[in-house]
Amino acid sequence: MAAIFFNIGLQVVTPADTDDEKQDTFQNMLNHPQEHWYNLTLMNTKIGYMHTSTEKSEYQGKQVARNKTDIVMNFKALGTDITVEITRVEYTGPDLMPLHFLSTSNESGLKQIEGRIVDGIAHVKTTLNGEITESEISVPPDTVSEHTGVASLLTQKGLKTGDKRTFHMFVFDLLKPVRTEIEVLGEEILTYQSEKKQVYVLKQTMDMMNGVTAKLWIDSDGVNYRTEVPLMGLSMVTTKADKETALGGIEEVDVVLKTRILPSGKLPIPKAEHLEAEVKLLTGNIAEVVISTCRQKLEASYNGIEETPKQKHPSYKLSIQVPVIVAEDCPNLPIQNAEEEFLTASAYIQANHPDIRAKAKEILENEVNSWHAAEKLCRWVYASIKEKKMSGGFASSLTVLQSLSGDCTEHTVLFIALARAAGIPARICSGIVFAKDAFYYHFWPEVYIGKWVQMDPTLDQVIADANHIQLGGSTLESDNLVEYAEDVFHTLNQLEITIF
Repeated sequence: MAAIFFNIGLQVVTPADTDDEKQDTFQNMLNHPQEHWYNLTLMNTKIGYMHTSTEKSEYQGKQVARNKTDIVMNFKALGTDITVEITRVEYTGPDLMPLHFLSTSNESGLKQIEGRIVDGIAHVKTTLNGEITESEISVPPDTVSEHTGVASLLTQKGLKTGDKRTFHMFVFDLLKPVRTEIEVLGEEILTYQSEKKQVYVLKQTMDMMNGVTAKLWIDSDGVNYRTEVPLMGLSMVTTKADKETALGGIEEVDVVLKTRILPSGKLPIPKAEHLEAEVKLLTGNIAEVVISTCRQKLEASYNGIEETPKQKHPSYKLSIQVPVIVAEDCPNLPIQNAEEEFLTASAYIQANHPDIRAKAKEILENEVNSWHAAEKLCRWVYASIKEKKMSGGFASSLTVLQSLSGDCTEHTVLFIALARAAGIPARICSGIVFAKDAFYYHFWPEVYIGKWVQMDPTLDQVIADANHIQLGGSTLESDNLVEYAEDVFHTLNQLEITIF
């Protein structure tokens, strides 16, 4: 599970408007070092802690603020213990923009992100288990660090209900600036270690995933006492605590079982070629979440009655039909001049690596028909990944080839890398799949063999059955893959399904 969904909104960011105000804010950060500990709770269950610190330092001979964040989370996924560990260090200059940043995590091995922002360009280097990917991202001039808010001039000047600020925040997990708005909702009294604290209540809205909103409680010194992030059906809360409490015991929560969807009506037929269902989203617009493709159709009507905009949560009819593939109608390899962008390599899908290319060649044994080749790759990935276990994120395709272990994300990235290496365009699908008793969140691949066809090497399905409901995908992956979880998280504990 991507760390971003546990980390959005954990820092208060309320930047100053003018250069003088930014300079004052910066000097206040240097003159008032801070250190804070927080409990992390998910769905009202403590899963870990966060530790933050800000202190004076130097970077390239200049005085800077050094901001450090450590996050440790423990939870279960279908009974498997998952531990996520993240450490981030950032050097912030007088303009409150990050000069240099470094992030390490144990995401399916070791992941390190290092970057610097120079003249409006973020130069980012991602190292995933020894493989390096570099990129450049344009950064607007109003961009600030994720960590500058605790010494914000806006807080020093005093906040008023209704005050708003809009700016860009450079988000570690997305590796790009995100438009952000801070609004003052009012003032409250909260209790911290038996003391009453006068705090401001802020709403922070980030322009990502159709709007991610956090609620924050901070005092006049910019100290953050509490943050709540709805997480589209989940609830992630950080609460200020002392060190002993933050490092104290955790409770068990199985995020997979907590987010499964129990359907009403009939139970889906295993390996079904057709599925019809009524779907409803309790929050948001389901037409923006469930993808419509040649395979999957979503209609804003049910039983012939057109739904009206007046309905609070309108029902939609979902129809899924598994395609029939005639191998003789499929082109030979390599597939050219069609969907070529899905033949490229990326940080997690190392389609150009010699080991990936060699393995694809070995598996195919001179097979030239694109569909027969895709079938061979699908069956090989299912049979070869013998240690089928839950992971804490995506491993890279090369790592999976070496370890031959992992869950649906690992099956998917390895299959796509092998397919691209063989000359078959391939891409990621994210969504849900019915298994045993419920729909579970899932990743699977699709290939282009004259048309797009979904496959599932995790479940040993050469053609993915109709019990796969796609929520995201059909785009080229980024170097962090966060976008594939966007529509998934918008449906957590919000999607209702009735099978016909």
